[in-house]
Amino acid sequence: MPQFCSHLLVAVLTFTGIAAAPALAQQLGDRLILAINQVPYSQRQIELYTAIRTALFAPSDQTGVVVGSSNWTAALELFSTDMMILQEAQRLGSFGTIDAVLEKYSAQLQARRAAHGEFAMALQRLGADDPALAHTLESVLRVVAFRRSKNRQEAQDLSAGSGATLAQPGGVAKWLSDLSGRAATRLYLGAEVYRPIQPVQRSLEGGP
Repeated sequence: MPQFCSHLLVAVLTFTGIAAAPALAQQLGDRLILAINQVPYSQRQIELYTAIRTALFAPSDQTGVVVGSSNWTAALELFSTDMMILQEAQRLGSFGTIDAVLEKYSAQLQARRAAHGEFAMALQRLGADDPALAHTLESVLRVVAFRRSKNRQEAQDLSAGSGATLAQPGGVAKWLSDLSGRAATRLYLGAEVYRPIQPVQRSLEGGP
């Protein structure tokens, strides 16, 4: 996948001694990871979206996904697909989320946050205040609604004998395969490797 450099990546400073590298990595506030159709997304956005999306739909006795080096590739793939869908939903001006649904899932999210310390700590580290949680929650629900509607429509077209193919090789719906084929996705330099970020800490310290 083509790559290009991020102007928000922390500048590389010259140090003598290997011990300086881990300390520098711990001070990273945020960084740009990918762009989809020229819209850039940061690691904080990816971690926050993935954690909230999984928490909403995971069994109640599980914490959901806290993003780290072991699942970074999977998180990137999930986020990339969902942002392509979200952009398409926004372009078509459809599938807004009604307030009652937002309130329902917001309460569910807060309950999960109160019940699982690891999830709560991840949200705190990412600076997930109420506006950030509400915005991310609405994005998650809009993607789910759009995906459900398109899958239903494609299944109906197939049943009606319109010649539509429900799924491509690998089980991917045709509408999603077509959408992926039209999307321009680019990774920033170094995005394939997970690096810990501390958005709140760096903000308090006045860092990037």
